[in-house]
Amino acid sequence: MIHVKINGLPSMVDEGATVLEAAEVVFVHIPTLCYFKDCEPATACMLCVVKDKSTDQLIPACSAKVVDGMEIDTECDEVQSARRDVLNLLLSEHVGDCEAPCTRICPAHLDVPRMLREIGSGNMEAAGWMAKRDLAIPETLGYVCPAPCEKGCRRGQIDEAITIQNLHRKVGQSCPPATPPVGGKRVAVIGSGPAGLSCAWALCQLGYACTVFDDAPKAGGSLRENCALPSDVLDAEIQWLEHSGIAFQVGQSISMHEVSDQFEGVVFAEEQFSVTHFADTFYAEEHKLTVKAVANGKGTALAVDCFLRGAAPTGGTRFDSKIGKLRESEVRELLKTCSDITGRTDSCETEAERCLHCDCRKPEDCKLRTYAEKYGADQREFPADERRHVQIIGQGEAVLFEPGKCIKCGLCVKITQRAGEEFGLTFMGRGFNTQVVVPFGAALHKGLKVTANQCVRICPTGALAFADEASSSSQ
Repeated sequence: MIHVKINGLPSMVDEGATVLEAAEVVFVHIPTLCYFKDCEPATACMLCVVKDKSTDQLIPACSAKVVDGMEIDTECDEVQSARRDVLNLLLSEHVGDCEAPCTRICPAHLDVPRMLREIGSGNMEAAGWMAKRDLAIPETLGYVCPAPCEKGCRRGQIDEAITIQNLHRKVGQSCPPATPPVGGKRVAVIGSGPAGLSCAWALCQLGYACTVFDDAPKAGGSLRENCALPSDVLDAEIQWLEHSGIAFQVGQSISMHEVSDQFEGVVFAEEQFSVTHFADTFYAEEHKLTVKAVANGKGTALAVDCFLRGAAPTGGTRFDSKIGKLRESEVRELLKTCSDITGRTDSCETEAERCLHCDCRKPEDCKLRTYAEKYGADQREFPADERRHVQIIGQGEAVLFEPGKCIKCGLCVKITQRAGEEFGLTFMGRGFNTQVVVPFGAALHKGLKVTANQCVRICPTGALAFADEASSSSQ
């Protein structure tokens, strides 16, 4: 057995083991992008660098063999800086949006493309749930929101932006009430305007038992004064929230001390804050822009959740790779993956099918994004002379390949070779121009006949992804 130390922790491994394997023994995580246990290490990304304290050198943990008495540091400043440089270099040629512009510009961060894919597939209930999950009151916002998301819609570069506001208003009616949480900590929300409703709903989704208080005879706050909003629409949405587990106490005065004694947390969501401050008190700011008030409520709910769990506050917004403005030829490339019907339509399904799907289909599973966020990477650190062209391969197939998101880790190439695919995938070209392709110009599905699911799952970015979420869950 070989004796080594990983961050001061003693580890014993067999001769021939790698530093990465020695770290796994003592549960020390070393980040990797190009490593797969069943394949020979390629050391293609170099994100797994660690410091060998005996030689004072940085070495790749995925391939470096352990030596008896070796001492490894996986988290020193030098290692952190090297990993950040690796990520900055990878991101310098990365062409892809982590979030679609419509989602990015929405203050409440509605996952617009995914909602549209569900609508396009006829899954109105699933689409309605996404609208409810992110917006709390999507039907109400369908009447009062100025729809900033539509201003960011790239479909507008071709004909007209998709009617996102109208769609989330309609599908919001298709969602049955959620299952109320059971046995969670109790949180009081003072004020039933959009920020208060949003905060209570977000907390309810996190498992808290929420009660909304308001001395007005009906919940809704300033929304009740909006002439553009039919009162029955607001009533129905509040009733939906009530059936989903939120309790409402309206039309009566509130004793702040009594509320503080009965609840683990208190959120004030009122136009004017003239109340006593308690240690467990939070504030959800109402806003004249209703969707901004909804966003404020969601943000406050996350802060309350961290406080009640004793967790550190979240670091704010996630890392977000941005392509920027697309060239006309690139918009036409995206058009190949959707309906080319010109102009808006009255059919929800047809309108949703006009979406260019310019988002990443693996925003939560992308390791490049996760590590870029962890190590504070900056996509602008090493700007490329010219941005690569947006390209999508596999239109109309179950799996899509976007070369601009590929980091050339080689995992898919190895997996298809090991599985004995008839065509598989291979590298073509040299240096910066190296590309992953299907040999002989064959279609993507011919290269991934038996390994599509594994290649999509192992791909560390969104370069290989299923065209829709339903495909990934069925594989």
